[in-house]
Amino acid sequence: MPTFDDFIAEIEAEARAEGPEAVAELEAFRLHFSLARQLAAQRRAQHLTQKQLAERSGIDQAEISRIERGQANPTAATLGALTGALGLDVQLVPSKAA
Repeated sequence: MPTFDDFIAEIEAEARAEGPEAVAELEAFRLHFSLARQLAAQRRAQHLTQKQLAERSGIDQAEISRIERGQANPTAATLGALTGALGLDVQLVPSKAA
């Protein structure tokens, strides 16, 4: 039975075979879900519920839930409100590929 890593490697290989546009799409997808995971992890690390984060940030709890599940595309203002409420900054950092 293939592992999750095997599955991801297969998707990456397919994207490379399809060309630069498919690779860029895959990277955007990866970034989107990485951000969602990081926000959820930071919230949990601070022992906050989504409702508590909503109260601190002014962002609706349902929107926080959608963001954490990777089902929303938050604006810079929304990310700023969430990260500010968590005591974090949004920063651009060089990628590993750079």
